[in-house]
Amino acid sequence: MDFEIKIDENFKLPKAVVYTDKLTEEVLRLKSFVLENSDNILLAYLGEKIKILNPSKIYTEDSKVFAESIDEKFQIKKRIYQLEDDLKLKKFVRISNSELINLNLVDSFDLSYSGTISVLMKNKSRTFVSRRYVKKIKETLGI
Repeated sequence: MDFEIKIDENFKLPKAVVYTDKLTEEVLRLKSFVLENSDNILLAYLGEKIKILNPSKIYTEDSKVFAESIDEKFQIKKRIYQLEDDLKLKKFVRISNSELINLNLVDSFDLSYSGTISVLMKNKSRTFVSRRYVKKIKETLGI
């Protein structure tokens, strides 16, 4: 494999391009590696303050979308379905119609509840997987 890096001031975010004659397992592994290891860049708002976060969970409240980090809550200017598409390759999974969680920031899953799953986040907040998403989360976790 040949590798090249070009510095161009017109690119504010890094962009990876692979030139190949055919789609191979090596190319697919490279794509997965790059996407999974890129930063979870998400702009969040708190009044006039804008912050780049790696949130533990994203949820809706009163028709507004919020991202919760370890110690703060910020409003997001996108809809939750747009964030789901943006973050699906970055270890975020939908657990209800109104909530996404960052699997990297989950402390534990409690399966003892009937029909649902309790999720303890590393910031010690607790949330629940809705009945509709239990099968999907189990498939994601491989259980």
